[in-house]
Amino acid sequence: MKIALCTPFKPLDNASVSGDVTIARDLRDALADLGNEVVPVPYFPAKEIWKRPARWPVAYRAAGRMTEAARGCDAWLTYGTYYKAPDVFGPACAARLGIPYAIFQASYAVNRGKKLATWPGYRLNRRAMLRADHIFCNRLNDLRGCARLGLAPDRYSHVRPGLPQGLLTRDETAGAALRREWGAEGARVVLTAAMMRAGVKAEGLRWVFRACAALVEQGRDVFLAVAGDGPRRAELEPEARNLLGDRVRFVGLAERERLGHFFAAGDLFAFPGLAESVGMVYLEAQQCGLPVVATDDEGAPQVVAHNRTGIITRATLDDFTRGVDELVRDPGRCRALAANAPGHVAKEHDSARNYGHVAEVLRELAEARA
Repeated sequence: MKIALCTPFKPLDNASVSGDVTIARDLRDALADLGNEVVPVPYFPAKEIWKRPARWPVAYRAAGRMTEAARGCDAWLTYGTYYKAPDVFGPACAARLGIPYAIFQASYAVNRGKKLATWPGYRLNRRAMLRADHIFCNRLNDLRGCARLGLAPDRYSHVRPGLPQGLLTRDETAGAALRREWGAEGARVVLTAAMMRAGVKAEGLRWVFRACAALVEQGRDVFLAVAGDGPRRAELEPEARNLLGDRVRFVGLAERERLGHFFAAGDLFAFPGLAESVGMVYLEAQQCGLPVVATDDEGAPQVVAHNRTGIITRATLDDFTRGVDELVRDPGRCRALAANAPGHVAKEHDSARNYGHVAEVLRELAEARA
C-alpha cells in the first residue's frame, strides 16, 4: 500500500528531538517496515495559519504540490492536528485524489472554541476531525475528545504509544565513564531530560531540581544529571546550581541514538510530566532499563506501569519528591523495577506491533474505496 504522510506542525527532518517529531518518524518507519511505501508530502507550516492571510495563496499552491506528490497513493495520513496547527491540507488533498483521509493524533478541546483568539483554529481543527475517515488516538485524552465531538465509535481507535524494538541499548561501559567524569561514582544518580522551553517543561525540571535538593538536605547522597537544551537553559542551569551546587551536571542535547550512554549512567529517571501528552522519554528510559518516577497529571500512566516499572505519584511536588526518595532509599526495589522496564516496553509498546493497526485500518479504508 502507498501512504501519503503529512505533518502540518513540524517537518519530519526537523532538528528537534521532541516527542512530536520522534513519534512521526517512528510512525513513518514502522509503516515502511510493514511493507508499505510511505510518501512524505512537501511540508508547509500550518501553525496559526488563519492569522496570516498573506500566506494563504502560498498555502493554496503548497496544497497543489502536496496533491501531486500524493498522486497514486492509496490513503492519506496526517500526523497531528490541533487548534494551533490544524490540518487544513489533508481533507482537501485527499478529496481531490479520491482516497481515504485519516489522522494520527488529533486533539479536540472544546474550550478553544469559546475564545475569539483561538476560535478559527478550533473550527479548522474540528473540520479536519469531522472529515476524517478514521482517527488514531495515541493519547487517552484524544479518545475522550473524539467522543465529545460525536464521532461514531468505529471512526476512531486507540493506538498505544510505541518505540522501535532495540532502538536504545544500555551501554554500561559508557555509563560508568560518565559517572566517573561527573564525580558521582558513589552517589545515587537521578537522570532527567526535557526540552528547556517556557511552560510545563521548565516547571517540570524545576520540580526535579527541588526534589533532589530536598533529598540532599535530608542526607541522601544524590547526584542529578540533566539532558536537553532550549531557550530557558540559561536561567534553569543557575537555578539548579543554586539548589544543588556540584551535585548537578547539565550535559546538553543528546542525540536520540546515543541516549543509551546517558541512561546507563543513572539509577532512575525522574520527570513529573506536567500536562505531558505522551511522554516518549519515559519509554526510552525504560527501554534502557531505568525505572521512572512521574506524576499522574496526564500521559505518564499510559506508558509507565506503576509499581512494576516505576512509580506514578499524585501531581504535587511533595508526592513527586517522596516518589523519587522511595527509589533513592531502596536500591533493591529500584533494581527490581529496572529489570521489568525493558520487557514492558517490548511487550506493550513495540511500535511495529502497535502501528500495525494503523496500516490495517488504512488498508481496509482503501479497499472500501476501490
